Amino acid sequence: MIKSAVNTLEQKLLIADKRLEMYPFLVGDEFSLADIQFGHVLFRYYEIEIARAAPPSLKAYYERLTKRPAFREHVMIPSDDLKA
Repeated sequence: MIKSAVNTLEQKLLIADKRLEMYPFLVGDEFSLADIQFGHVLFRYYEIEIARAAPPSLKAYYERLTKRPAFREHVMIPSDDLKA
């Protein structure tokens, strides 16, 4: 069941990967609300211990997001810290 869900998600991530081949952010050259929302999804995707695909543009985009101080502070919160 998890493998099926990951496969479904990865098909959607390929859409973003294609977009990120052309632009640094989802809606073009500027960071936007779309990147905030999508970045949160990607953090959880990359945080959990699963076998995952590594679309190159998506991975580079995620690495750019992780260098943003606000992303590190407000998004990159370990799951265990949310179970208070």
